[in-house]
Amino acid sequence: MKRRDEQPKPIDPTACPYGLNLVQQSAVDLLAAGRTDAATAEALAVHRVTVTRWRLYSPGFRAALSAQRAAVWGVASDRLRSLLPAAVDALAAALAEATDPKERLAVAVAILKAAGPPPTEPTDPADVLRAEVAKERTWAKDVFQSRFDMITDQPPMEEHIQSTAARLAILAPA
Repeated sequence: MKRRDEQPKPIDPTACPYGLNLVQQSAVDLLAAGRTDAATAEALAVHRVTVTRWRLYSPGFRAALSAQRAAVWGVASDRLRSLLPAAVDALAAALAEATDPKERLAVAVAILKAAGPPPTEPTDPADVLRAEVAKERTWAKDVFQSRFDMITDQPPMEEHIQSTAARLAILAPA
C-alpha cells in the first residue's frame, strides 16, 4: 500500500519490454508491420545482418516480435470479422444472380472455401474433460522434468536454459 506522501515512480521513456533497447523495439515494430530485414535495417541505420541475428537468435526479440505480430493480426482479424456480414450478403447475391451454371458453381465453391473448416473445440462435455486432463498431464510432465533430466543424463532445465541463452547471446548481441 502506498503512503500518501510517496511519489509515484517516473516512467522511463527508454525502457522497452522484453529487455530490448529502443532500436530493437523499433525493429520489432517495423518487422511486424511487414518490412523486410533489409528495409528495417536501412530505416534504423544498422546492418541487415544485425536485424537478422536479432530475429533468429535473440529470445527477447523473438518474443517481442511474436507478441507484436499477434497484436497486429488481432486487429486485422477483428476488421475482417466486421466485414463478414457484408461479404456473406455479397456472396448470397452473386449466387442468386448467377444464371450460368458454371458461374453459380464457382460462387458456391468460393462460399464453401470462405466458410473454412468447422470449429475444432470439443462440443461434448466428456471431450472437454479429456482435453483438460491432457493439459494437466502435460503440466505434470513439466513438474517432473528435472527428475526426468537426471534419469536421462540431461542438464537441469535452468542450466540448459542458461547455456542456450549464452549461446544465442553470442549469435545475436544487442
